[in-house]
Amino acid sequence: MCLLFAMWFLSGVVMMYVHFPSLTLAERLSGLPAIDGATLRYFPQSLLSESPRSLRLTTLTGRPVWLAQSPTGKWHGVFADSGEAFAGLDASDAKMVVELFLSSSGQENAAVGSVNQIEMDQWTVSGSLNSHRPLFQVHINDEYGTDLYVSSQTGEVVRDTTRRERAWNWLGANLHWIYPLALRRHPVVWHWVVVVLSSIGLFSIITGLVVGVIRLRPKRPYRGRDWTPYRGIMKWHHVLGLTSTLFLFTFMLSGLLSMNPGSVFSSPNDYSALAPSYQSAKSGQLDLPNLEVVRKALRDSPGVKEIRWHWLNGLSSPVMVRSADDYQLLDEPSATMLEQQIIHSANRALRAVSADAKLLDVARLDNYDSYYYSHAGRWRPLPIFRLRYDDLDRSWLHVDARTGELLSHLTSYDRAERWWYHGLHSLDFNVLINNRPLWDIVMLALSMLGGSMALTSIVIGWRRLRPHRRSRTSRRDRDVGFGDAQQAGRSTIRP
Repeated sequence: MCLLFAMWFLSGVVMMYVHFPSLTLAERLSGLPAIDGATLRYFPQSLLSESPRSLRLTTLTGRPVWLAQSPTGKWHGVFADSGEAFAGLDASDAKMVVELFLSSSGQENAAVGSVNQIEMDQWTVSGSLNSHRPLFQVHINDEYGTDLYVSSQTGEVVRDTTRRERAWNWLGANLHWIYPLALRRHPVVWHWVVVVLSSIGLFSIITGLVVGVIRLRPKRPYRGRDWTPYRGIMKWHHVLGLTSTLFLFTFMLSGLLSMNPGSVFSSPNDYSALAPSYQSAKSGQLDLPNLEVVRKALRDSPGVKEIRWHWLNGLSSPVMVRSADDYQLLDEPSATMLEQQIIHSANRALRAVSADAKLLDVARLDNYDSYYYSHAGRWRPLPIFRLRYDDLDRSWLHVDARTGELLSHLTSYDRAERWWYHGLHSLDFNVLINNRPLWDIVMLALSMLGGSMALTSIVIGWRRLRPHRRSRTSRRDRDVGFGDAQQAGRSTIRP
């Protein structure tokens, strides 16, 4: 456990500055060419036989394509220039996708290397990629040692890694999360490994605190004014342990809670129908604007990388996207009308789950707050509407104020998790994350404190385990004042 504590603090510091590899929305959009509206000839009627979870018009291998995700998570595609179904990628297609991606993102000189089809590797273990498997891993012969991962189901680039990211993550996230591929490919086993180790860590912290408090003697000091019987490294361990116990305890507890043991942060109520009910799109009745309307919008608004569809009150609301923060509805209603549509859709969606759900208030947020915020490279759109309800779980809905898209649903359990896990583990309190480098200073100081405590534990543990030529008595005399031990009523004190 001493080694694990030291590893957790070291890797935690690395994770502050090097995150686990991911492809951000901004990076994905930068690699897409603008949609050529003149080539649009077909609407994806075959994709609308069941209410899709999402529907997008984007570009694949230089051609416009409709991509829809079914309620079961499976992807389907139809090319918008010919009406033919997209049947998936092979290695040569994946290479073409990457070449176009590099060209669109301004990396024309980067050469594409080998292409390998994989199911999963160390950098693609996330469950969010399951609907894209198998993946094509494409090596880029550039100075950064880049690897791009292409979905065989949608033809999109879904992840990127660099040599630097991969190297640092072996000292960061892979250690911190105990994330080796051989273990992580078995989610249940991995879950219990982390839960058990975190529980043992909590036990060691609590028992260490008990012993540390028992050994304190502020009223009848040892050796004159000394409150602790220990000397040398044992004294440092005692003092650091008492000083850092609160931080160690909250760090380990929040790490354990990140695994949601016993579903402590899971609502007993089923909200799976919330998002479909919010869109209220009936199977086979999804309305889409006239194709000429889309062509005209693309002519009038050059640079659109993709158009994503969602439904509000059963009516399609296409969103034209140029970049992560530059997007708008194709046919924008007035702000008042959009807010009314959002409230109507949200009320219907919550009452489909809880018939007695009552809207308490609606607030427009132009800045982040304690529950809707951006930290560690996680971008979230603004402004939004926050709708609070008096339902079974005191639900909050966050809705994009520009498009009416449902962004998140928070129950009272989710809001508790925000403090017990994210707050205690990452210290993502607004006063810190909005005033960097204050957050960095506090995190580094606490990590150094916890790391120093772990280091003293390792030294003491090693001294106890290694063979000694000197007698046990001389070893005790080094760590504890022997006369003080007799004064305390014992012949020896075992550290």
